[in-house]
Formats: sequence, C-alpha cells, structure tokens
Amino acid sequence: MKNFGWVGSRRVPPPLLLLNREKKNYLTDRHYTTCLSFRNVTIRLPFRGIHVKKRFLSAADFHSLYECFLDAFSDYQISLQMTEEQFEQRVQRDGVELELSAGAFDGERMIGFYMNGRGLWHDQETAYDAGTGVVPDHRRRGVAVELFDFMAPRLKERGIKQYLLEVLTSNDRAVALYRKLGFEETRTLAVVRSNEAMKSLVDVEGVSIRRMNEPDWDVFCAYWDGEPSWQNSMDAVERIRNQCEIVGAFVDEKCVGYGIVFKPSGILMQLAVAREFRRRGIGRSILASLSGDKILKTNNVDEELKGTLEFYKACGFEIVLRQFEMMKSL
Repeated sequence: MKNFGWVGSRRVPPPLLLLNREKKNYLTDRHYTTCLSFRNVTIRLPFRGIHVKKRFLSAADFHSLYECFLDAFSDYQISLQMTEEQFEQRVQRDGVELELSAGAFDGERMIGFYMNGRGLWHDQETAYDAGTGVVPDHRRRGVAVELFDFMAPRLKERGIKQYLLEVLTSNDRAVALYRKLGFEETRTLAVVRSNEAMKSLVDVEGVSIRRMNEPDWDVFCAYWDGEPSWQNSMDAVERIRNQCEIVGAFVDEKCVGYGIVFKPSGILMQLAVAREFRRRGIGRSILASLSGDKILKTNNVDEELKGTLEFYKACGFEIVLRQFEMMKSL
C-alpha cells in the first residue's frame, strides 16, 4: 500500500509507477493504459480487455495492411482513400518490404503499422517510412512509439543506418511524435497541384517533343537543381517504370529536357531542362505533352528550389500542402 497515494479523496497509484518499470515489449506484455484526470492530475491506470501484440509482416498480411491503412487515414488532412490495386502500386513505388514492416494487432485486427521501404539514400543504407498509421479508436495509447522501438533493432541488424520519412508540417501531433523519437528536419517539401489540364502550346521552334522508351539517367541527372524526394527518385521510377510515361525534348537529336509521369495517378515524378535551354517554353511543352486531358500533380518539391516553384506557379500549379523531410540515425 505504500506505493499508493491520495488525489483528492481517491487512493491511486503514483503516475510515474508505470514509467519506472523495466522497458520491454509493453504491447505484448501488458494491457493498454488509459488516462483519468482528478483535479488536473493525470493518472495512468490499466485499461482491461484490450491486449495488443506486435510483429513483423508478411505477404499474408497485405490485405489487412490495406484495410488498416484506409482506417488510419480516414480522417487525414488529404484524401488517401484508394483501391487495393492503387495501394499495391504505392507500396511498389516506395520499395516497401513487408518483412521489415511492423504491425500492431488487437486480436486478429491490425490497428497500427509502419510500412518500410529500403534503399540507398546519400550513399547510406536507409529505411523509408512509406506510411505510419494507427486507427482512430486506438490512438494516444503509445502504439506508434512502442512499435518503432520494437522495429528499430531489426532494421539495425539488417545493416540499415538511418530512417527517413515525410510528415505534414501542419500535423503537429505527428511532428511532435517524430521529434520525440529523435528525428530531425532535413528540408521542407511542397506538394503542388494544377487546377486544370495543361493546354497545348505552339511548338517551340527547333525543339522536338517525343516519348522515350528508356530513361537516360546520365543526361537527366545533369539537369537537376536539387535531389528528388524518395518517392520521386531514380529508384522509385525504376520500380514502377512500366507504369510511367517518359517524354524528352530534343534539339538536333540531343535531349535537353525531360519529364516523367506515373500514369495511373497523374503524379509528375520528375521534370528538368538543361540550364541553357530554359525560359524558352520547353518545360511547358513537356508538361502539356505529359498532361493530355489529365490534371497533373507533383509531390515533395524542395522549397529551396525557388525557380522550380516559380515555374510551376506560372504553369497554373499551386502549393496545397507542405511536408518536413525528417531523418534519424539508427
């Protein structure tokens, strides 16, 4: 009884009792705790009847992951509702490996997840957070923190040196969570959208716009002003290349600009023009060719690339969201 104290007229366990316990896999070893307030004092008490387990995923969990994704993002600031086929395309683009991804389960129901891709980022083996979510009725119970703590040792065992993610700048709760986990912002990214399909322009004299069967990365990379985000990287394009359309601008048979769009969703993954050929309408012509009758959108443009953002604005695009790119060493 000496561990109990008084709050008003109630005898309760001290708030720090649970925090001083030896750290272990709480989600598998205990029931959740809930919070009760007495005269502005918050007490953590056992919440019986819900027992959550966590484990790494396999191909057999794919449909459950899809359903959990839809539920977890049902109240997100932008719509992420999609078909299972579209979800599979997203997973493929981001290089998600289910055996490196983790889920939290209440019985047979998945109630939280980390979807992790794997690849090189700045020459380091990197895990990429392609999506983290907890369903609404299980939030604010420590699921995301404990699932990350459960997952991190395996990532390190597999030789992964760092963990990369993006989070909406307006999602204060998520930003606070990641900072608590030790993530730091590396840059701010803009999400831009056009309001209508690009109108066809008069052909630029001396420039031929035509489709390309293969990307010429040595040429393409030479035209970059900054590095694409994970979702728009060379590796991302290669993972879904059979679903991409590539257009090049040619002068005397030399490629002086290009654009790549992911056809199923109309996402513009990359667009660049050689410096000496800019401000001639070539970028607009590439956009018009890729757009057709579709409305284009592009995710995660580095906000330091002022000229790029001005170009999109001049083409009728507008910034609709901003994200922090964040990194943590493992």
